[in-house]
Formats: sequence, C-alpha cells, structure tokens
Amino acid sequence: MKLARLVAVAVALALAGGPVAAQRLPVQVDLPVVPALEPALPVLVAEAAGHFRGEGVEVGRFLLTGGVSIRNLLIGGRASFGVLGTEHIPLARTAGSPLKAVASVYDRLHVTLIVRSALRGQVKSVQDLRGRTVGVTAPGSFTWSVAVTFLKRAGLEPDRDVRLLPVGTDAHVLYAALQTGRVDALVFSEPVLSRAEMDGVGFVLVDVFDPVVARRWIGSDLLLVGVLASTESAIQAQPEVAGALVRAIARGLAYLRSHGAEEIVRLVAGNPKTSQLLQGVPRELAVRMVNRIRRGFGTGCLSPTGYQAELRRMMETGVLRQPVSFEEATDARWAGVCPR
Repeated sequence: MKLARLVAVAVALALAGGPVAAQRLPVQVDLPVVPALEPALPVLVAEAAGHFRGEGVEVGRFLLTGGVSIRNLLIGGRASFGVLGTEHIPLARTAGSPLKAVASVYDRLHVTLIVRSALRGQVKSVQDLRGRTVGVTAPGSFTWSVAVTFLKRAGLEPDRDVRLLPVGTDAHVLYAALQTGRVDALVFSEPVLSRAEMDGVGFVLVDVFDPVVARRWIGSDLLLVGVLASTESAIQAQPEVAGALVRAIARGLAYLRSHGAEEIVRLVAGNPKTSQLLQGVPRELAVRMVNRIRRGFGTGCLSPTGYQAELRRMMETGVLRQPVSFEEATDARWAGVCPR
C-alpha cells in the first residue's frame, strides 16, 4: 500500500513537471560567443557555475569567433543562439534577416582605441591617426563600426584618412599586430587592452570606461552593446531553450555583481571548458581586467535607452541606413525591459 502511494506521488510529480520530470536529460546546444571578455564573461561564468545545466541546458561547446561570423551562423541556421554585438541585430533586420536580442550581456561601451606606445608623443588625439593604420577584427564588425564612429566624430573619413586593417579575432594575433607595429592603433577591448598597457606595448587613447568620456563620444554612458540573440523562427521553435539560456545568463550576471574579481577569475580559469579566453593571462592581470569591466554587467534586461543610443551612433556614422525600432529588434519576454 505504501509502495503504491509512492508510485502515485511520483507519477503526479512527473505530470506536474516536478522533481521526477526535472531529471530528464538536458537540451544540447552549441553557443558561439564573441571573443571579447566583456560580453563573453557572463556566459562563461554561467557555464562554470553550473547555471546552464541547472536550467536544463547542456552547452556542447563555446565557439569563440567574430560577430560577423556569428550573425551568419544564426541567419544560416547553423546555430540557434549566439552572443554578439547588438549592432548586428538592426543590420541583419534591414537586410531581411529577422534576428532578435533576447537578453543583454553587457551594458557599456568597452571597445576603445589602443595606440602603440612608440607613438605616444605623436598621437595625442584621434585626429592624430590621420595617415595611419588602425586594426579592426573584420569589416562590418562591432570593432569596425566603433572605429568608424571615433574617426568620423574626430573629423576623419575612414576610407580616405586612415587605413582600416582587418586583423581577426584571436587575442594573441591582435596583441602581436600592435606589438610589432603592423597596426598603429587597435580597436578592441579585453583581454588585449590591459595586457598591452601592462607590457608597455600600447596606451588607451579614448578611455570609454570613464562615463564622461563615453558620453562625449557616444552620447550616453549606457549602451546596449552585447546580447544573446537568435532568429525569430528559432525562438518560435525553441521558446523553452531561449528562456533557459536567458535565466542561466541572468544568474551568471548576478554572480559577477556579487562576487569579487579573484573569485570570478578562479571560477572561469579553473574550468577547462571556460578557460580559453584567459589562457596565458597571469592571474593578477585577469583580476585587473575583471575589475576594469565589471561596471557594465547588468541584470540581463534589455534597455530601450541603451538600444536607442547604439542605434543613434550607427545612424549618425552611416553604419546603418535605416532605423529599426526597439520592439522589432528585441524579444524581452524572458529578460524583461529595463526601466530605462
């Protein structure tokens, strides 16, 4: 009689989606992520802390690649979800590919101009880059569009006054391009920025981590920069997966806001699946990087103000020709809309 009651309870829990149902195998996904520490860290923390598995998702592998490649993977159906720069959403939608952002992973501008140290006495402003070579990851990338923003707002024409050189997304290659003088300046962020400073290879020309500087160049210190995105069809086909990914990343963001940099670095570097971005980075330098960027980690909600600032930047510099509304570009049913 007691056994029958236990069986009945187990069946009822299974039908209700309780503990028995929760033991089902997790959904398997691969997740492409841009190889910049700022947008990647919430995802890596969510994996290392077990948040994805806790939400019923097993991430098979993290593919660290550029935003243009991730945009193409999503549009081509070779990946269902990916973490990339927000700018790819309106660019894709105006080209007829309905991408949507479902959560924010970083809420401040983090890509900046790093100039090689040998030019410290010659390059004191963005205007001084005239006639020089500026490295970006790829044409159409977030680094490319931010480079265009800096140059145009300094009165320079990217195609005429400077040479924009695609260097790729590998942090070691980007660092070497600056170190060897292949480029005079580089538009990137961590994990290259602090390493270049520490080694004396480069210096920051525009400190976008300073809110006053960010407002001067971008018009706002709040910017919807990096997002978890998908196509409308993939979201419609896999709403449970979308919700699980958003919740896991939100938990990763909460961890970043509530834990010290040393603990964060220990967590990510100690997991073989998430340590790739910090490979070869001394622990002390990794801690410095996390402390530098942590102001941009929010709750995952999607900010209308941040999106409008990013849209305005793209429109003013000619990166985007046609506006795309916040409602078109986002699906906030899981992450929510930020108060501003």
